[in-house]
Amino acid sequence: MPLLISALRPIPRALVRELKSLELCGPRAREAAKPVLSVLVAVAAATVLNLDDLSWAAFSGFMVMRGSVAETFPRGLMRIAGTAGGALLGLVLAPGAADDPLLLMVFLFFVSWVGTFQSLATKYSYAWLFFGLTAGMVITEALAAPDLVVHFAATRVAEITVGTCACLVVSSLFSDTASRKKQRANGMLWCGPLRDVLHEDWLREHWSLFEHSTRAALAVALLPLVWRWFSIEDFSQTAITSYVIMIVPATAAGERRYATIHQRMVHRTLGCLLGSAVALISIGFFGTGLPVTVLTLAAGTWVGYHIQTGREINYLGTQFTLGLLITLVQGPAPITDITPGLERLLGIAIGSAMLCLTIFVWPLIEDR
Repeated sequence: MPLLISALRPIPRALVRELKSLELCGPRAREAAKPVLSVLVAVAAATVLNLDDLSWAAFSGFMVMRGSVAETFPRGLMRIAGTAGGALLGLVLAPGAADDPLLLMVFLFFVSWVGTFQSLATKYSYAWLFFGLTAGMVITEALAAPDLVVHFAATRVAEITVGTCACLVVSSLFSDTASRKKQRANGMLWCGPLRDVLHEDWLREHWSLFEHSTRAALAVALLPLVWRWFSIEDFSQTAITSYVIMIVPATAAGERRYATIHQRMVHRTLGCLLGSAVALISIGFFGTGLPVTVLTLAAGTWVGYHIQTGREINYLGTQFTLGLLITLVQGPAPITDITPGLERLLGIAIGSAMLCLTIFVWPLIEDR
């Protein structure tokens, strides 16, 4: 609890400073225009294709965008490849998970552990993140609607692909910013052949990542007990939260600097709350007309990207944008209610609580 409070305390002042630093013109403003255009193109394309959940296309349009095409393109390919691979594995495991609660928990543990560990230990971290995330979502969909698993997996891959392609197209329209180009190899590890993985020295060197991945996988695997206990029907956000929060920089996990995890829990919950609140205020005051919705979507994405690329509360800016998108961008039809935004917030709260419980039973001990 003290760590959560310490993570929450600096946010108000940091948020004020970030909002004061917003630029209506200049390099940062031009950079923020790229994800805005990407999100709008992604939503438009997904609407034309009549996809089920436009918010996932919008997420991809926002999350894949980086400062240069050289960074954005491989990130987009990894997002698509990880999603497709996770969907295929989820389809293979789904029949067993639908009929056996114990197998469901075992499968969730397996895909979450693999996704977490590989995202921390390989240079293809973004692909592995979505591999574990998508596999877990498809498996849990088998519990909610067994007959729709194939449709769910296929549409999820389509939504991610459409949003990512929209982002790549928009990114290619802008010239690269030299200062934004970074070397991505720093801090990345590589899992060698099996004989190296089983070697005692390798295990000793990576033991902290093993512990971290196991803790994350347990938090996800135990969620079916919570779903049954509270009769929860929308499983996705609880699993996503418990899984994604544990995806921290490899150096933080390797050096046991676990304050990052508590910070991510606070930022994810508060960011989503703020984003959903902005969307709900817009709906309440201005309605759900197309011009107002597009304007709110563009302005919110623009502000969220500024915060995400700021210096203090980056992850809160990401979650602010995602909370805004899931409330404003629902399906092909106009917005009819605010339930998706509220369900996302509830799912994040439950997922964070489950992770807190896991940490309470198996405490995080930081290296000093």
